[in-house]
Amino acid sequence: MEVVRQLIKDQQGRVITEKVDAYIVDPYNAANGFAFPLSHRPYMAFFTTPPQSDTIIANSTGWQQLLVLHEYVHLVHLAQKSRSNWRNNVANWYDFYDASQINGERWVSEGYATLLESKLTGRGRLFNNQVEAIIQKFARQGALPSYKQLNSGDDSFMSGSMAYLVGVRYLKWLEENYGEETLDAVWTRWSAVEQRDFEKSFKGVFPDTAKNLYQRFVAEYTYKAMQHEIKLTAQSNEDNRSKLWLDLSGYTSDPSLSPQGDYLAIVETQRTEEGNTTKLNIYKTGENTKSIEEFTKKSKELLADDPQDIADKAPSVFKREVAYTLNQRNNRGIKNPRWLNKDTLIYGASSLTKKNSYHQDLFSWHLPTNTIKQLTTSANIRRFDISNDGQFIIAERSRVGNSQLVKVSLAAESLGEIIAELTPQSLEQVYDFPRLRPTLDGSTSDSFAYVSSSLNNKWQLKVRQFEGEQEQIIPLPENYQFLSFPEWSKDGQSLYFVAGLNSATRLYKYDFLNKVLSAVTSGEQVITWPMVNGDSELLHLAINAQGPDVYQLDLSKANNQIITNTTTSSAMTVNLAGSLKLSEATIAVDESIGEQSAYGIGPQQGTITIAESIYSASSSMLEVGYKSGDVLSRFDWQVNASQDIFSNIISGASGAIRWQGWPVKLLAHGYVFDLKTDKQDSDALNLGKTTEKGLLLEARYPYSIETLAVDIFAQVQASQYENSQHVDFSSLSFSLGIEQSWSYDQQSWGISQAINAQLISAQDDQAEINGNDGSYTGSNGLANLNAHIQGFTLGFNYLWAQRSEDAGDILSLGGYSSTLIQEKAHINKQLAPELAFYRQLGNDYQAYQAYMPLGIVEVFYTRHEMTERDIIDSYGVKGSLNNDFGFTGITNVAINYGIAQVNPENESSDTQGWVALSYKW
Repeated sequence: MEVVRQLIKDQQGRVITEKVDAYIVDPYNAANGFAFPLSHRPYMAFFTTPPQSDTIIANSTGWQQLLVLHEYVHLVHLAQKSRSNWRNNVANWYDFYDASQINGERWVSEGYATLLESKLTGRGRLFNNQVEAIIQKFARQGALPSYKQLNSGDDSFMSGSMAYLVGVRYLKWLEENYGEETLDAVWTRWSAVEQRDFEKSFKGVFPDTAKNLYQRFVAEYTYKAMQHEIKLTAQSNEDNRSKLWLDLSGYTSDPSLSPQGDYLAIVETQRTEEGNTTKLNIYKTGENTKSIEEFTKKSKELLADDPQDIADKAPSVFKREVAYTLNQRNNRGIKNPRWLNKDTLIYGASSLTKKNSYHQDLFSWHLPTNTIKQLTTSANIRRFDISNDGQFIIAERSRVGNSQLVKVSLAAESLGEIIAELTPQSLEQVYDFPRLRPTLDGSTSDSFAYVSSSLNNKWQLKVRQFEGEQEQIIPLPENYQFLSFPEWSKDGQSLYFVAGLNSATRLYKYDFLNKVLSAVTSGEQVITWPMVNGDSELLHLAINAQGPDVYQLDLSKANNQIITNTTTSSAMTVNLAGSLKLSEATIAVDESIGEQSAYGIGPQQGTITIAESIYSASSSMLEVGYKSGDVLSRFDWQVNASQDIFSNIISGASGAIRWQGWPVKLLAHGYVFDLKTDKQDSDALNLGKTTEKGLLLEARYPYSIETLAVDIFAQVQASQYENSQHVDFSSLSFSLGIEQSWSYDQQSWGISQAINAQLISAQDDQAEINGNDGSYTGSNGLANLNAHIQGFTLGFNYLWAQRSEDAGDILSLGGYSSTLIQEKAHINKQLAPELAFYRQLGNDYQAYQAYMPLGIVEVFYTRHEMTERDIIDSYGVKGSLNNDFGFTGITNVAINYGIAQVNPENESSDTQGWVALSYKW
């Protein structure tokens, strides 16, 4: 990281003056990272799972180096301090403001980080052959994103990646046509005393707007892509090209042919604003005769009714019949299906062992009975292959940055156990696509192919013996760059794979008997996932702007071109880096940089907090405070002052402190506030001015596994109440409770439930006034049940609060939660934002609620029933947004909004609305 910092300083003349915290985590067993470019509190996070060979980030000197470089460029690019003293000072004290000053469209930030990751290493996404082939394919189809799509994206195929992949090419074009200094001037103008956004910064130094110049870039890039296509297609003809076999759309991947070749399994994902839907579809490989007959019949009927009409042209290929479908479960995805036998597939999916700790595990799907069985637990298995006898698999295992090839048992007595480590765990090596070599007699394979990469080198294709660990490096085209998707021929005498060269990817074949490498395709298609189906047929995916489709290649007619210039070296042979280049990647521990120590309370970052609540039924409230915490929220605290600055209905102060570094989480919250109940903006009991003080102490033990979450908690609450009507009492309560939730989701339908129940024992001065010893008991709770089917969701809540008769009318209905008034610290308040504080009093409360989510709001109906009081019905729309991750000023933020019609039983109805931002502890 220090090397990267110095290189960026030399290249940019810019640095981050603040210390940058870097968090190394592995929450999803997936390759990723992010940066928060706050000018005064910058930090980065690196996920420790390496990328696989077919990903767009696979071309690197080392995945760790690429990740650090990309994220650090974000900070240097976006977290420069403003040269305006007042804006810089405000940003130092108020991180919400600091975040609002981050300049740049998404394509600018991601495109520029991608540009430097490539220029400073000679690798990266700009120089990835497969990526270039994909973008050129989009260009030839006229499908490059518009300027608006480049930034915001949509649901179309690869839209989210275009900010990186097209953004970097546009920025490189700007540098080539107008000079690196001109583009660099945009970043200098960003942080000037005169405040400018990206468009103003850009237009001041370039001859036209970024949007207009982008249109010119698209035209030039498309012309280059069309010229390249002419060269590629000159090497093939219609007869020897692949033919469309299955027309699909969206994100399709991981195809797998059944042992008999009669079924094709393929993972299909559609991405929408509502979320991703992922299915594993099993297609019959035979022609869909039913669809053909129906089409023919419909055409005949059409012409019979109107002989002069022109019937639809038959599609180039009829959609093949889907025999089976498996929906992803609990949004865990489906990856890498492989056939165990004709009736069973094994596939990968995420499993959750605890909060933010996902692992890739193996599951089996028995088609005839539609039965799912989990085979491994927290195994972190990615791609794999299954032995002929179904007794074991070989797989790549990735754990906390280490990649390794392992052998996993499928035998009943040792199911899911690692029975052999085929390679040592390694941070320097990454393994992918293990493929067992077929044998002519069907016996157990004695060798397997795989691809691997090492630091500063390209991916290599190797064949390894199980016994003796002998290894053969497969020759590849000289100056190749991309390499992935190995696939054996049926007899095990040839190995197919995809390699990238000169802005195109081609299917290659290595013949072991003749020791000959040949190109099977000419590069006009972006080929992925070859699958041999018999001696003379091969299926493969080919990427286009609508997503990959399945094509069929007749191997007997393929235009095989012998490759004579080959290499077995994985060293980079073409230097694409600029004059400044990052030093070679190494894995080393340098203890001179600093001392290792326990995380403790973490690096504390403090900020001013400002929040505002407007509730038409009660009051408004401005809340100003100071909050401190660490990124992981192990230790955080906040002090806060609250005031209704318009009507002075409510005012007060509060503080909270929380420690979450132990299995048991601790929280303390104290408050004091004055409330003028009779001055509220809707009907409430006239209790005059009330003053409430209190302290909450809570200990909570959370437990979760998969979709089941259980929190057991204990609370002690001490409070004091007085009002202008000379009612004055104090209360002390102790409670034990449980919060539990569970869900089961099969994508097309799902169900979830939650329970929050709390038993209360309390001592209260007011209860003494009523002629007893002041003690009472009670309970609070909520039971929730909701279900969805085909995009329609309906949910029900039942809420209750009951107190023994000794307590008197100690429960109140109405009011809202805020930073000052934390709901959990007021067990006797039944908050309802559409009602004023103290709308009703009682000691037995129930509420029934039905709701229907619609995006970020839900339509709801609620019936409030306080014993011996009028029933109050309310209905309308409401919503809430909660965040518990990010930087100090944005963690614990809760945003609530809604509008409701309130219909009391014996009073006139009214309409209430609210919008609020607060901090929830």
